[in-house]
Amino acid sequence: MFGKLFFYLNQNLGKVFFGNPNSLYYNIFSKYHQNLISKKDRSDDQVKKYVNDGYFRTNVNSYELCNDIAKSLYKQKIDYNRAQFQFEIDDDLKHKIRSHINIEFKDTLNKIENFYNSKVAVAKVRIARNFHINNVGDEVYSNNYHVDHYTYNHFKLFINLMDVDICHGPLHLYSKNSTKKFLKKNKYKSRSNYNNEELENDLVTNTGKKGQSMIVNTTQCLHKAGFVEKGFYRDILFVTFITIPEKVSTDDFFYYEKFFKNTIWNTYDTSEILKIAKPKSLKKTISLFFKYYKNRIN
Repeated sequence: MFGKLFFYLNQNLGKVFFGNPNSLYYNIFSKYHQNLISKKDRSDDQVKKYVNDGYFRTNVNSYELCNDIAKSLYKQKIDYNRAQFQFEIDDDLKHKIRSHINIEFKDTLNKIENFYNSKVAVAKVRIARNFHINNVGDEVYSNNYHVDHYTYNHFKLFINLMDVDICHGPLHLYSKNSTKKFLKKNKYKSRSNYNNEELENDLVTNTGKKGQSMIVNTTQCLHKAGFVEKGFYRDILFVTFITIPEKVSTDDFFYYEKFFKNTIWNTYDTSEILKIAKPKSLKKTISLFFKYYKNRIN
């Protein structure tokens, strides 16, 4: 009885006290981590926007990588009967993505490392194509508003693999403050139970040119995949990161690959790395916090 009560409170009080639908435990973790572990220097514009709004558009040009990915995708047999198709990533493409992240995104990710006061590592890489769905009410590829239920040192990089307009169903998201407004206006109870009235002046969409990208704290910002209009599709590269709760000396953002070789690249493999940012109890959440505190960079 008490277990069910605590579960209910944990799942719902985040909306009440923190203005987002992540769990109460994870929100408390995030608040204390930001106050006691993360750096207070907010002089960089991208870091400032990430801390205040929960997202920012990067300055990295991934156009050439997108061309390389497109050549690989063209060779694959696509199942057009699925709402979302997950592409295979061969060894050559793994090398190109790995090199691009480690070199072209180095400065950007170093800024994020400095903010979190921990090293950053890739946890999952996916390439997917979203198609039109006939019934808008069906959630088939995270197309209902939600947050990712992890601690806030889990974030995502979204790279547009093609020119993306609203007809292609771009990522929709709200800043941390706008997330609070959306919850209240739409009487948000869960990702399957809310009114669906957009806040037109607050809505952010990841439209843009091929190779443009956005980094989003998906644990604090409401987001969803947009609706793909009939006759269109959207190709996207997703890269999920977490911060490392140990002291490590590495400049390789694929640090965990040597321990979990297959989990990063296998779409259907439950990521052991992601579990680090998803403690299963209050006790484990507290333990993770102190692990980060003990092993902060400085």
